[in-house]
Formats: sequence, structure tokens, C-alpha cells
Amino acid sequence: MKNDKENKITVNTPADDAKAVEVEPVEMRPAVDILEGPEGVSLFFEVPGANAKSVEVEVDDGVLYINAKSSLRRNDRPVVYKRAFQISDAVDVENISAKTADGVLTLLLPKSEKAKVHKIKVSC
Repeated sequence: MKNDKENKITVNTPADDAKAVEVEPVEMRPAVDILEGPEGVSLFFEVPGANAKSVEVEVDDGVLYINAKSSLRRNDRPVVYKRAFQISDAVDVENISAKTADGVLTLLLPKSEKAKVHKIKVSC
């Protein structure tokens, strides 16, 4: 995801379908809403034109990377949505979930058990 060479997209030109041309995609930062609850953090990204097959979510060295290829075009170039967030050690990385629906990518970053509030019963 971090390699610029990976970002090039090959398309066929209208004049000659046999001739492929590498086109630099338009990189966009999707709007995101972030909500924190008792179980974790929910992130909602606006990624119109992207679907589950075109979205990549990865955590590497405490950084959450989002890369979503859209079916939309801008200035006759493909659109790619990218965001990166530093995440806390309190996130249970193994249980992050992601889904797409109606142009919105939803991620749930659950808190690890040690980060959740634990009530301690006090005895007499």
C-alpha cells in the first residue's frame, strides 16, 4: 500500500484497445467520522464507488492504512481513497472488522480487554 509503483493503474486507450497506458490515479482523502464507545472506536469513511473487493485495510507498526479503489473517475483518471491513522496499543488489532455498504466503509476497532473499564467490587 505504501509503494508508489503499486498506485499506477493500467487502462486501455479508447483509440487502440490493444495499447495499454499507465495512468496515475487521483488520490483523495475520504471524509471520516470517528465515534468512541465503551467497546471500541467506530470509523465511517465516505468511499463512493468502492466496494469490498477494492478496499484494503492493514495495520503495520501501529498505523492503520486504508486504500480504496473507486469505480469513479476524476479528470478522466481513476480515483483512489487513502487515509492513515496512528492507533493506540489499546486497540485489539486481531479483531478489527470492516464492511462496505452504500459508499461507506465502516471499521470497528475494538478495545483490548486490558483497556476496557473493569469495575471492582468493594467488600466490607
